[in-house]
Amino acid sequence: MTEPRLRLVYCGLMVAALAVLACWRLDLVEEAFSATLRNLQKGGWARWHILAEIVLFSGILALTWRAVPLRLDPVRDLVIIGLAACVGWVAEAWGTREGLWAYYTGERPPLWIVPAWPLGALVVDRLADAARRRWGGCLRSRDLDIAYRLLGATCLAVCAAFALPWLGEPKTWAVLAALAAAVAARPEPDGDFWVLATGLACVFLADVWGTTNNCWRYYPQAHGGLGLASGIAFGIAFDGSLVLGCLKLANGLSR
Repeated sequence: MTEPRLRLVYCGLMVAALAVLACWRLDLVEEAFSATLRNLQKGGWARWHILAEIVLFSGILALTWRAVPLRLDPVRDLVIIGLAACVGWVAEAWGTREGLWAYYTGERPPLWIVPAWPLGALVVDRLADAARRRWGGCLRSRDLDIAYRLLGATCLAVCAAFALPWLGEPKTWAVLAALAAAVAARPEPDGDFWVLATGLACVFLADVWGTTNNCWRYYPQAHGGLGLASGIAFGIAFDGSLVLGCLKLANGLSR
């Protein structure tokens, strides 16, 4: 299959996946649409807030649409999708059932959020590759190694601190061990740094959107802005590290 046709197939599959998800949970789509209209009709801060949410969500969708077809490798991508979906479900199940975060639907975990993991992993994979190609020559391997170690250690520290109330649970230690393995196992800083850094940036956008419209809430958010900031910091460190692990494993399996 030629590259233009394969690119078209990728775009078609993304549209189909979103359409199936919307039809599957049409109740959530209708509820979101009604809430959007109500906030727009209120005017004032509510209107500006929902408009900002619409712009951010549209930007995330546009970024996904633009990024995923940048690199076409069906076999490797199927491995990424499978790994990210499984890891995403386990992560969501742990977090929602232990109480680190909760979704507005009350599901633990909501299956409709799981497809965001493979899509996000594909976006991070593409953008990290583009960033490495563009800026990789500006940094020495030693600098990348130091930066990667610092970034990885920071992510692990943030996750451990956030999960402190649950450190007595074996499941929490298993999750933290998985995060450590994702960062430390067979490090290749020349590539891993860009994956982790790009993943943190992408998850930041998703978490800002999700937390500010109350799609999901982290447990410290009841304490105001500082609690929200700590939740987002955990979200980007946690998700970014897991996506890194998925892409590392996918690279090893698809070689």
